[in-house]
Amino acid sequence: MNNGRGPAQVEDTNGPQQWYASLPFVTRNWFTAAVLGTVLANFGVIPVDKIYYSYEIVKDEFEIWRLFTNFFFMGSFELGTLIQIYLLYQYSMNYEANSGFNTGGGGGTADYIFMLVFGMIGLLVTGTLFSLGPFYGSQLVNYVMYIWCKRDPTAQVNIWGFPIQAMYLPFALLILQVFMGNPYILTLQGYAIGHVYYFLAEVLPKVNATMVLHTPQFLISKFGVGEYVQPRPANGMDAVAGGGGGRPAAAANNTGGGHNWGRGGQALGR
Repeated sequence: MNNGRGPAQVEDTNGPQQWYASLPFVTRNWFTAAVLGTVLANFGVIPVDKIYYSYEIVKDEFEIWRLFTNFFFMGSFELGTLIQIYLLYQYSMNYEANSGFNTGGGGGTADYIFMLVFGMIGLLVTGTLFSLGPFYGSQLVNYVMYIWCKRDPTAQVNIWGFPIQAMYLPFALLILQVFMGNPYILTLQGYAIGHVYYFLAEVLPKVNATMVLHTPQFLISKFGVGEYVQPRPANGMDAVAGGGGGRPAAAANNTGGGHNWGRGGQALGR
């Protein structure tokens, strides 16, 4: 006799809702924006010509939303777009869940948001100077992936079944792109901005004891020091927005379990 609660006792604790709620704060919101932006643009709900980045349009017509929306369209419905969204999820979660570089917020959520903003600005500036637009979503993913590899260089990853350490991953992927005849300039752009951030956030403070990058205080005040934990309302469901605070940043331990760059050169997974 289940007393009307039989199905609840077998509730899927590892279902999509629980998986989504378990994602770190920034990864969850970035992943959501990328999926929604890509789907809505491909279905024509949001015109693509209204979300791409153009310096001239931003300057002359003051369509400032283009400074942000271009990062949330990952491409047309094809395998490469799915791979990019998966990489966004994978490497953003890896970086955020294991405590990133500390620029004032304990390596937590506030520092990660600041890191993403730094990357967006760097990509837009270099993209404008070298005409690399009009979308920068994949470059931002490469930027985060490069920084994660610098943060956890000994983490094990797999490329087509070949295990390597994370420190070699950016170069291995670049070589694969060149070998397969794919464009690699945009990948290099993400790596270059990522290396600038790494140098300013990690190398320079150690060499010259000089802190150049400082997470703005308003971000630390909002998200606290360490990883931001959203408050839960009385009904136990995750809050969509609101206050909360940080908790001490988790130790930057690698959780192990490499990432498998697929079978047949395409499928990706852990």
